[in-house]
Amino acid sequence: MDEIAVLVLNYTYEPLHFTNARRAVTLLLAGKAESVESSPRVVRSPSRVFPLPSVIRLAVYIRKPFLERVAFNKKNILRRDGYTCQYCSRRGEKLTVDHVMPRSRGGQTTWTNVVAACLRCNLFKGNRTVEEARLRLIREPVHPQFLFSVHLMRHPHATSFLDSWRKYLVAVPTTP
Repeated sequence: MDEIAVLVLNYTYEPLHFTNARRAVTLLLAGKAESVESSPRVVRSPSRVFPLPSVIRLAVYIRKPFLERVAFNKKNILRRDGYTCQYCSRRGEKLTVDHVMPRSRGGQTTWTNVVAACLRCNLFKGNRTVEEARLRLIREPVHPQFLFSVHLMRHPHATSFLDSWRKYLVAVPTTP
């Protein structure tokens, strides 16, 4: 039951996050949430049987500040660049990160100066600029925008509940 994802909506029906089914059932039984959409599965106890929720709404409004920034880390750099070397288009998850303008030459460790690179291209470029190494970037590095809906659809169990979640999410792609 734990591996099943449940979308959690704020009191105002705004998506907050997702949780596992056990936590969702706990919130329902404690009266802290109500079921908005049910899945075809049921939860049984010795005294009750009720449908497992796929979407729940909290009984109180939770103030959550809007975060425009995405955490700067290797995983998010690779996600932004689609797990693709930005010099040779080699794909995969065994990539490194490269400073477009090397740090030894004043380059900063920022979203606009770091790209995903395969080990071969990173070693070839070394401590040189892109121009000096005669390489070309596939895409200029940019600061990514976080979209809750896109992030949510990457959840491993999102496909099973996609239809019941779609109406609560903004700009959800038709294929996850």
